[in-house]
Amino acid sequence: MRKLRSYFYLLVGLVFVSCSKSDGPIEAGIEGDAAYMVTFTMHWNNTDFPTDYPSNAHFSPLIGWSHPTTSDFFKVGTTATEGIEDMAETGGTGTLQSELEAKIANNEGLDFVLGSGLGSGEGEITVEIEVDAINSAVTLVSMVAPSPDWYVAALNVNLYDGSHFLESKTVTAAVYDAGTEDGITFSIDNPATDPQGSISLFVDSPLGDGTNLSADFAKVTFTKKVLAE
Repeated sequence: MRKLRSYFYLLVGLVFVSCSKSDGPIEAGIEGDAAYMVTFTMHWNNTDFPTDYPSNAHFSPLIGWSHPTTSDFFKVGTTATEGIEDMAETGGTGTLQSELEAKIANNEGLDFVLGSGLGSGEGEITVEIEVDAINSAVTLVSMVAPSPDWYVAALNVNLYDGSHFLESKTVTAAVYDAGTEDGITFSIDNPATDPQGSISLFVDSPLGDGTNLSADFAKVTFTKKVLAE
């Protein structure tokens, strides 16, 4: 009888541990989720980036999601999806939204966000986003407009240290080429790249010297929100 009782307790213990691991952190003091206010500050101006600076410089609506740090969506060297292509070439967000929401529905992400655009090259776009211990990274993108297929992005920004979410974090956003449309300056009327190329970091003229951008194009600040009890 004692052996049966011991076996029963062991079985219950294993079930408890298994459930605990799948449900995320349960130890005292370990954070399981958080929310952030994100400020995307654009610095695209004709002083730092004078080459061919367009009179109608602007940015498309900011779009993105929180996801695992292992996600390769938007990763340099991969092929742009239809949604990424549409965002990078036209500023459209509908297809990309559907792609990101499908990832979330497939447990490949947590929270989708769609912010405003910006009617000039300088200014701020703010959004709020939720993260958790599994989906602790954030990716946010916006088309550099007008342009062939260039976009500014903060990619795979991890906000978790393994037990706690950072109080704040600031990163420098980079500019990327979707590899879907030809063109060497700020225009949207260009032929498609055939065959389609891969996503790459963009540091060439008119924004850079082939190695680096002429200046910081954008800064992104993540500020942790105080959640109501």
